[in-house]
Amino acid sequence: MIKALRVQNFALIDDLDMTFEKGLSALTGETGAGKSIILESLNLLFGKRSDAQMIRHGSHKANVFGVFELTDEQMNHLGLPKIIEVEREIDLNGRHQMRLNHEIVTLSKLREVMTMIGSIHSQHETMTLFDKSAYIDFIDQMNHIETEKLRNAYLFARENYLSLDKKDKMLRAKKAESIDKAEFYEFQIQELKNLHLVSGEKQEILDRIEKMKHHDRILQSLREANQIFTDDVFSIDLIYQASKTLNKINHLDPEYASLEERLSSAYYELDDIKSLLYQSLENLDFDEDEFSRLQERSYELDKIEQKYHKSIEELMDYLQEIEEAYRMITDYDNLLEESKKAVLKAFELALDHGKKLSKLRMKLAIDFEKEMLNQLKDLDLDKASFQVLFEKQDISPSILTEQGIDMIEFMISLNEGEPVKPLAKVASGGERARFMFSLKAIDAIRNHLSMLILDEIDIGISGKTAAKVAKKMKELSREMQLIVITHLPQVAARADHHYDIMKIKEDDRMVTRIYHLDEVKRIEAIALMLSDEKLSTYAIEQAKMLLEK
Repeated sequence: MIKALRVQNFALIDDLDMTFEKGLSALTGETGAGKSIILESLNLLFGKRSDAQMIRHGSHKANVFGVFELTDEQMNHLGLPKIIEVEREIDLNGRHQMRLNHEIVTLSKLREVMTMIGSIHSQHETMTLFDKSAYIDFIDQMNHIETEKLRNAYLFARENYLSLDKKDKMLRAKKAESIDKAEFYEFQIQELKNLHLVSGEKQEILDRIEKMKHHDRILQSLREANQIFTDDVFSIDLIYQASKTLNKINHLDPEYASLEERLSSAYYELDDIKSLLYQSLENLDFDEDEFSRLQERSYELDKIEQKYHKSIEELMDYLQEIEEAYRMITDYDNLLEESKKAVLKAFELALDHGKKLSKLRMKLAIDFEKEMLNQLKDLDLDKASFQVLFEKQDISPSILTEQGIDMIEFMISLNEGEPVKPLAKVASGGERARFMFSLKAIDAIRNHLSMLILDEIDIGISGKTAAKVAKKMKELSREMQLIVITHLPQVAARADHHYDIMKIKEDDRMVTRIYHLDEVKRIEAIALMLSDEKLSTYAIEQAKMLLEK
């Protein structure tokens, strides 16, 4: 749940502090007072992308800061403390910083954390009830962990199929245009194959040629070095004798032992060097034929690189490319057949993953229907019938959509004895609002959210239905913190906490202010919601009656 919110230099808000409590909180105020601005600031804390245009005129940055309290389950799942602080900062250049407990985090990380805590409903979301493609997400939310797992596996298989299918189409398109290149490719393939190109060969040849060019210098240096070891004046045996002599007294002083060890190591190291010098001298030879062969090979490689404007390594890759291109021309039928089989296999695999996901959705849809009917019953739609219809589709590539292989329709009957029909066609504004409220309630309960924010989800509702909606909100607020932006006096009266949002003029500028209403101010605010323009005695009495219920 959210405990505190601070907003600075955001739209009409210069500096606003709010504290929130458990239960049901109602935010009321005239249209344009700034309710949507507060909701937008909350959306930023939940990971919505920022907009520099929302920075208050005359300021260079905006800041939104929130304090949240986690449940034990949320703490364990997220690995976070009981109280967390979330901060968003936006500057005029569009840059934004997000901090979680004072540490900078990414937008995706912030969303991951906040979607575990709560959910925000904005007014435009109700319009998704006109979009059949959005219905799948409502079903998936019934068990988002399992559906996400199956959906990711399906999307991976689908992407593989689409990639192979795209390549297959390209192969078929290239067939006609590549036939006239067969002879040209054949010549290049033969030319490059005859050279027997090897990666790194050219540099190795250059190194060997360079070494052979300095044969005399190498020979002279090796002889001089070897002479030192064979000269009568120098003998490494004397070093060995010296180490043996010190061995007799090494127990008397650690320094003697150290000197003995160093002399012994020097002896064996020099003896090894002596052997290697002798072997190098014995093996050193200059082969005129080899030198000529290396120079010819180097020239041959230089020439082919210049001709193709490619390095040897690039030529080796190019050879593979043109061999495949040549094969496409000379063996196109077999190649296309192999491609077709690969595409079909990938399609069947993606379809199989899609069927597994669909099977889970059908199971979840049964629970969804039951829970939806229970919710609607409490919202003055006790005679409603509701079904999730999985539309039958032909097995073809078009069935593999990003959402899976399912296309569903929400079928509903709002009056007893009437057949079920598509929700988007038969539901009124108020009925769609109640349906959306039910969706949000189910999602919040199913995913163990600790807070739910609803922006005018009760639009189009009035009379006794408004009272039932208010009662349902009150019941839901016993399981989680519920914050509602509302124009319904019935909802405001049921709230545990009532905040009034106003737009006032200060220093020749309009600013948004919010007030936590006491009992007297609350009666006045609800009475104004019941009145047309002026506050009437009847409205005040009605407000008192609503608050007493």
